Amino acid sequence: MKYIKAIFAFLLLLSALYGELPLKGTWLFKLGDNSTWSKVEYNDSSWYSIEVPSFWEDQEYEGYDGYAWYRYHFSLDSSVIEQDSLIIVLGRIDDVDETFLNGEKIGATGIFPPNYSTAFNNNRFYNIPKGILQIQNVLAVRVYDKSLNGGIYKGPLEIISESETEESYIKKVPRRSYYQIPFTNGISAANYNVNNLRFDHFYSHIYQKYDDQTETPILINYASTVLFSDDEEIPLSSLYSDKSGYIEGTGIIEHELQGEGFKLTQYAFCPFTVDKPMWIFFTVIEGDDIDSLSLNFEIKKKDIDVNIGKWAYQKDNRKWLTVFLYYDKSPDSYMFLRKFKNRHPGFSALIEEVNWWRTWHKSTLIPEIIGQKERSLYLQSLAILKMGQCREEFPTRGQIIASLPPSGYNICQVRDQAYSIDALLYSGHIEEALSALQFIMNSRCGRFEHFMWYGEDYGIGQDYAVSVSRYFGNGVEDSDCNEDGLNIELDGFGLTLWNLRQYIEITEDLKFLEYYWQKISRQIADVLVKLVDETGLIRADSGPYRAHLPGKHYMYTSACAYRGLVDASWLARLIEDEDRAERYEDYANRIRIAIGESLFDPEENTLKGNLEDRDPEAYMDISSVEALNWIFNPQDEVSKGTLAAFDKYLSMKNAQHGYCSIANDDWYARQEWLFFNLRVVAALKKITNFKKAYGLRNWITDQAIQNFYLIPELYDEYNTDYQGAVPMCGLGAGVYISTFWKE
Repeated sequence: MKYIKAIFAFLLLLSALYGELPLKGTWLFKLGDNSTWSKVEYNDSSWYSIEVPSFWEDQEYEGYDGYAWYRYHFSLDSSVIEQDSLIIVLGRIDDVDETFLNGEKIGATGIFPPNYSTAFNNNRFYNIPKGILQIQNVLAVRVYDKSLNGGIYKGPLEIISESETEESYIKKVPRRSYYQIPFTNGISAANYNVNNLRFDHFYSHIYQKYDDQTETPILINYASTVLFSDDEEIPLSSLYSDKSGYIEGTGIIEHELQGEGFKLTQYAFCPFTVDKPMWIFFTVIEGDDIDSLSLNFEIKKKDIDVNIGKWAYQKDNRKWLTVFLYYDKSPDSYMFLRKFKNRHPGFSALIEEVNWWRTWHKSTLIPEIIGQKERSLYLQSLAILKMGQCREEFPTRGQIIASLPPSGYNICQVRDQAYSIDALLYSGHIEEALSALQFIMNSRCGRFEHFMWYGEDYGIGQDYAVSVSRYFGNGVEDSDCNEDGLNIELDGFGLTLWNLRQYIEITEDLKFLEYYWQKISRQIADVLVKLVDETGLIRADSGPYRAHLPGKHYMYTSACAYRGLVDASWLARLIEDEDRAERYEDYANRIRIAIGESLFDPEENTLKGNLEDRDPEAYMDISSVEALNWIFNPQDEVSKGTLAAFDKYLSMKNAQHGYCSIANDDWYARQEWLFFNLRVVAALKKITNFKKAYGLRNWITDQAIQNFYLIPELYDEYNTDYQGAVPMCGLGAGVYISTFWKE
């Protein structure tokens, strides 16, 4: 039986502030329909694993419509099962569900065929009858999907007290809603799932695809520590989870579990002390009477189960087990380097890795005014950026992915990398910033010099040096195309010029500027000049929302272009290219004038997000904040009016903390987007609204602390649960770091 336990302190269940036991994580799943699948005694050991919440189409069941069942095993403290008035919350299910707890039906929503009726937009709240809960529990959910996407697809998923209502999801305190902790060394990667206490998603590269044909495969399905007392296995889920997360400012996972009379601590990391795909696992048992305890380490790879055999080396009141894995580029290759019988390298490897991170942080610049909790998140955010930068050899070296695997957004996006570089430069990590810039300057672009779509050429029109969207692992430009057309994002040209000026200004590395000037001027800045159209703005593009063709004249894109051309003018004068300096300055002024004339609504006293939309509910766009940070005087009426319009049109009506991106009914747009919320913090500080600025940043800080110091892409519109990619690198960790240097 596969026990997947939601581990959470019982005090949280009773707390009026937190009040829930989470059920998110890895469940069991099977297509089809059979009434016996609701039974507690049913053997589900052959079922597949699936992450909940998520559409099943996103997890290798694309195109499936019909019946499917979910099962979830979880344990409870004996004092929990005695509680009255508990409710199980299953979030949103597409389309119809019938839910069983320990074999008894506790609720249903919608009507199954043949009299089908859907109710997929409703959150499921089902009362738990008294006496039904046990120490070990089985939750079974029967689901029917008629068409399109299906499954348990959106949170919240938890057990709450009856005193909590749906209104309780308007959260006023931070809470944990995410349970996965990724770790990498810039080469290999893996993930630790705190709910099921397993390591999964072993990758030999941190990037998603090396080229358009070569996707980075999952090498190992999962691995886990196994604990024995004599010959009887003790499920780790039966232990109390005491502390979990990163050792501060590092990529080292640490999870403490308390048993009866002993403590078990798991460590895992991909070592930065080696330049190859490698994983180290180190488990320690400590206690006065641990003679009967032993450890094993199991690996599941495709159809192969591997374990190293029960073993733990003991000295005094401590036992340990150390496992080294590495990958040597053969598709079926992985191995244990040793089973350390008479000695162990676990402590020394751990200490060596901790010391590596301490040495790396010696160059970290810490803002003078920063609180302790902000400092901890600042350091961990830097560790996220370091883990997200590829350390492999040219041409992959230096790229910074948008999010760590297994988020699915482990792709080098120009915008995400630009804000990472900004943070690295301010925080003193010049070498990493330079490596990222060199990746950009040595990448292979120009693929979309011409792109025909319905008889019109939407290409850049000349050779260029910055991707219109993203890069493969090998440094070749990539973008995505669908039925709406190609995704062309033109903000990357301005953002790259911004980064280049920052780097030269901080380092005075004129040799770098001289070496790359021809490429910088001809294939970045000159290209940006030619992208200014008859409106005086940068031509229509996909914008910050990857809207595809034909696009709109976005404020964000033109604001980035203005910033970049001002910086290109500065660079040109530094290298005594006065003709270009004047030209770039002239076009920057043209853009600024066009923004004031075309992208300002005097009736609303606010900047418009794009040229095409006329109504404020359509054109209002949080990304316009970058114009306030880069173009307008923070004390003028434009800045104050635009921030007031954000409050009016984009404030999160339920979460009551930050802002959504644009005011429409699209799911993504309705969520709270952390990237531009943090850019709003910078703008609020400029207009000296420090109370609101620090309140918003403090909320993000407190949420991250509850969620392993990770910053997500989105907060859920109703309950501020983590949504989208987690953790975000440049558009999360990077912009958080930068807020402390924009005083």
